[in-house]
Amino acid sequence: MTRTQIIVALFALGSSAVSIAQTMPNAGFIEPNTPGMETGQLAPNHPSSSDKLFIRQAAIGGRAEVELGKLAQQKGNAQAVRNFGERMVNDHSKANDQLMHLAKDTNASIPKAPDPEHKRIHDELNKASGKDFDLAYLASQIQDHQKTVNLLLWEISFGQSAALTKYAADTLPTVMAHLEIAKQQYASLTSAPPPR
Repeated sequence: MTRTQIIVALFALGSSAVSIAQTMPNAGFIEPNTPGMETGQLAPNHPSSSDKLFIRQAAIGGRAEVELGKLAQQKGNAQAVRNFGERMVNDHSKANDQLMHLAKDTNASIPKAPDPEHKRIHDELNKASGKDFDLAYLASQIQDHQKTVNLLLWEISFGQSAALTKYAADTLPTVMAHLEIAKQQYASLTSAPPPR
């Protein structure tokens, strides 16, 4: 993805790289043991603490997309929603595998259990059925994918690890496509604009 496409994506989402960085603790923080720090020539593939935070957040979100996608395959009322759930499982499983491969030597802290926000969403969706399930699932996907786009753009802009910034740039178009599909499906089920 080119720098121009990144800038266009930021404006399309109504965000800026600065506001993304402000929401991420330790943005740009360089750990004392970073190779090359003594000379001011940082190693391009050594993950910073912000790279590790990116891994953690991307892993949490990616795992949630797979679990929620499985739920949509089972409970989706509309065939399009079930198909979208299947796509989420396939695409995010592949992205998660790539991320875990990149993360294996970083000592990033990746929780095994879902975070409270995604657990709440899963529990609420589990209680819903029919069209109510479809709308709630798509609304959650729109919000989650907007957050993921911001997270990927933040890593592209501020990440130290070349491998992780490449992963973010390679993953961004797929996540943006998911976001557009979720918005279109939401609009097809209701005349209301998609949630922000």
